Amino acid sequence: MELRQLVLPVSWAFPRKASDFVVSDCNSYAFEWLEKWPFRIRDNFVCLVGEKGSGKTHLANIWAARQNAEIISSLDEAFNKWYDISSSDVPQKYFVFDDADELNDDVLMFYIYNTIKAKNAYLLMTAKTYPYKWNLKLSDVKSRMSTVNIIRIQRPNEKAISSIIEKMLLQRGIPAKKPIIEYIANRIERSYESINYWIKQIDEKLTDEKSKISLKFVKTIIK
Repeated sequence: MELRQLVLPVSWAFPRKASDFVVSDCNSYAFEWLEKWPFRIRDNFVCLVGEKGSGKTHLANIWAARQNAEIISSLDEAFNKWYDISSSDVPQKYFVFDDADELNDDVLMFYIYNTIKAKNAYLLMTAKTYPYKWNLKLSDVKSRMSTVNIIRIQRPNEKAISSIIEKMLLQRGIPAKKPIIEYIANRIERSYESINYWIKQIDEKLTDEKSKISLKFVKTIIK
């Protein structure tokens, strides 16, 4: 029988706690790198790149909590925060700019970069694509962004997807046997967003019977 991969129909929010982050072969390098930065790796900028649902925002939030960093998630916040740190001696030195690839303002990006550098502050950016693919037009901005460290969260491979599914179920108190994990892995789209969605569906529909998960039950969810 030919297996058909299911694509999730909607998006959903998920927790940002460090204890909920699943470390796998695909993201362990990024996880370990951010544990060392900036104290053992002396760079002012890092861009964490990964597909939607890969956990880059989650990982950025873990780093932000560790450093007590301020999180910037919109154009208005980016402008206001740049103005704050450029016009005064603000003690804050750690910042996260989520979805930095969506900032379509070359001049603001130029000033943010220069201000972070001048203040010897630290900026962690998240993005779905590499900076050279962003909608940047000014050569000065492109030149500066080309110096930013890139840390990529890889797509889940065949080995990793089963490991991620197993760990995410265990985090929710749902131990699953190998045939169940393989059934899920073989029938969903191989992406973080899809894994997140279907694990949540199983968790919600299993209710109080978490110790009784079965292949039959999973088949009612992932048809």
